[in-house]
Amino acid sequence: MIDRLNRAVAQIVRWGLLANALLIAANAFSRKFFSIASPSAFDLQWQFFAAVVLLMAAYTFQRDEHVRIDILSGRLGERGLAWLDLLGICLVLLPVCAALVWVSWPQFLVSFLSGESRATRDSTSDIPAWIIKGFIPAGFFLLGLQGVAEAIRCVACLKGFPSRPVNRRRLIEGR
Repeated sequence: MIDRLNRAVAQIVRWGLLANALLIAANAFSRKFFSIASPSAFDLQWQFFAAVVLLMAAYTFQRDEHVRIDILSGRLGERGLAWLDLLGICLVLLPVCAALVWVSWPQFLVSFLSGESRATRDSTSDIPAWIIKGFIPAGFFLLGLQGVAEAIRCVACLKGFPSRPVNRRRLIEGR
């Protein structure tokens, strides 16, 4: 269920990349040919990008396409890599995700309830701040959930069920 949830989120969020590319092109076109610049449009560009990065992290982890520095993976074998992954998930990933959700949720809630906008001395954007602030706990919550799913896969591997992603097998085989 966790894999399906993160896959569904990824299917929706990937359209944010297209929307951002179109927004960037439209902004460049309007500035170049009409000398029109919108602070909200500039603000929206990085919000699209942040949403994609935060909400796609769990899917990237699910597909085992995240950055990995495993100098021992070829020597550990499948069980050793499962132990390494399980320890990393339990000791680093899940606590970090829980802490970031814990810290960012109240900020999102205050921003949402107060109707805070992105307008400051440096920006006249009127985009609600709670949108971007909501992506932070949502993204880390999804990543933490995917961490639970991957931990279950590690335990299954240690019990003898071979369901590890292909990319991990390539690490073990040294390809």
